[in-house]
Amino acid sequence: MSQDRPTPAAKERLAQWPTLLSFLTAFVATGTIALHLIGVVRHRQYLRFWGIDADLFPKSTDWILINGYYGIVDRFSVILKTIIENWHWLGVASILIGIYIFILQTPASNTPGKLKEWVLRRAEWQQRLARYIFLTAMAVVMTPLTLILLTAFMVIPAALGESGGTASAESMKIELMKGCELAKIACIELRKDEKVISKGFVLDTSASYVAIFDTQIQRSRVIPLENIELVATRTLR
Repeated sequence: MSQDRPTPAAKERLAQWPTLLSFLTAFVATGTIALHLIGVVRHRQYLRFWGIDADLFPKSTDWILINGYYGIVDRFSVILKTIIENWHWLGVASILIGIYIFILQTPASNTPGKLKEWVLRRAEWQQRLARYIFLTAMAVVMTPLTLILLTAFMVIPAALGESGGTASAESMKIELMKGCELAKIACIELRKDEKVISKGFVLDTSASYVAIFDTQIQRSRVIPLENIELVATRTLR
């Protein structure tokens, strides 16, 4: 009984799977690190806006990754909105880039051919010297360029997280300044021994603390949760 053997094309496709899986693994790992960084910076910047120590409000890894995801969606939506609002500048940039590429692709003379012929007429050691000088110059130019790209790759997630945290806090502040009666966010009372010690909006919580925007003093407060009861002052409509 004969057994079918894979064709050369099938073998080639199978050989590509390890490379593809390696690429996907690297992509997922890089994306997870970026999401985690954005989530951490966004949370810390949000609390820094209110003058709150972020170390008092630690978050789980799942929460940080989800926060990072929402941070990316928020920032990309802002970027997309900006692009749509300034679409005419995109048109101008497209025309200018098209003209620049057209000029580059237009042959002005046969100078490159003459240069190549001149190089080939040189002695063998002169050609090697020119080649080594060219390669060294390329390495010198590419090294700082590579460092710039790596720095940008590391800075962009942090910048997205920082701007996202500030934007989230500013949006929250606009809503909180409406007061307990008009805000869409539920207003709460903090009670201890049946006595109201604070009233406002929850900014963040942890197992030990609650951060609120106190509507009476118009600033943020961090209060230990020991023997504290949180009570909603109204039902959201």
